[in-house]
Amino acid sequence: MQQKRASVKDIASKLHISLSTVHKALTGKSGVSEARRAEVLALAKELGYVVNSAAQSLARKNITLAIILPRSWQEYFSELKCGMENEITSLSECKVNGSFLYITKETTTDEICSWVRDISADLIIVCSSIAAISKTILLATEKLKLPVFRVGGGANNPNSICDITIDAPLSGKLAADFFHCTVKDKIRAAVFTGSLEIAIHKSKVESFSERISAYGGTVSVCETDDSEEKAYTSIRNLFKESPDINCIYISTSTSKSVCRYIEENGFSGKISVIGTDVFPELRDYMKQGVMQATIYQNQEKVGRYAVRSAYEYLNTKNSYGSSRQDFEKNILISPKLLLRANIE
Repeated sequence: MQQKRASVKDIASKLHISLSTVHKALTGKSGVSEARRAEVLALAKELGYVVNSAAQSLARKNITLAIILPRSWQEYFSELKCGMENEITSLSECKVNGSFLYITKETTTDEICSWVRDISADLIIVCSSIAAISKTILLATEKLKLPVFRVGGGANNPNSICDITIDAPLSGKLAADFFHCTVKDKIRAAVFTGSLEIAIHKSKVESFSERISAYGGTVSVCETDDSEEKAYTSIRNLFKESPDINCIYISTSTSKSVCRYIEENGFSGKISVIGTDVFPELRDYMKQGVMQATIYQNQEKVGRYAVRSAYEYLNTKNSYGSSRQDFEKNILISPKLLLRANIE
């Protein structure tokens, strides 16, 4: 005979407490001491208590996430969106849905606000590391006064409750350590970034530069504002001013322009190059030997974490039963260094 599943009533009966107290302890709500909460959670685990998610779902209102992405740089943001869509699907029984808004430099604050209100959003997920549109998004979130989760390391947003992003300092260190192992001469490096006004870009550059300096090398910094055209111009000027550059770290998605210049000017195999992310054109450059490695930021995982964390926040607790006040402020996803063998 199948054993009857333990219930909230069973826990309350064994501990001689009310059903309300058990419910508060299991859901992370206030009104119960930490000692009592620990006692309830321990017994629930011992009895094999399982939350009836179907019943909870019937009682829970729909959750709508407003997800804002830039229309540009789909090499990065398409995989991020895919991770979000996958997590939304996995949470469908919990009545979670997400609406996506693609914006450009021409999108206004009022347009963003109108869209968020139209879909009756409960929380805004901002996905932008592009300085040009960050101010517009910031003004919109200030007007809307909704919880904001920042994904991908965009410009600082005081309204942000939680930031989910790549471990930027680790990215810079991985690139520096790779050059230390592969470049035989003194390291004369250049790092291409989007904008030092963006926290994640600045963090990558700083950690890379500090590591290279510790190895006795030098670093030149090129800001491209995430423009392929500006990146191409920057590397052309770089070689005119510093022809002894022997390694390049491209910390954003402007790998295509930098690699194109290297290939067109016969520098393939003569300069050690590390890019960021994995997309078709970059794969080709790695197979051709123009680029020796890339740092994969695992955007799909970042996207999943963003949606899951937003859902847990709106349900007043995370997976450990903590309250909103204790919600984790920063979630870092570790990047991986990939070589040619990893992408073939």
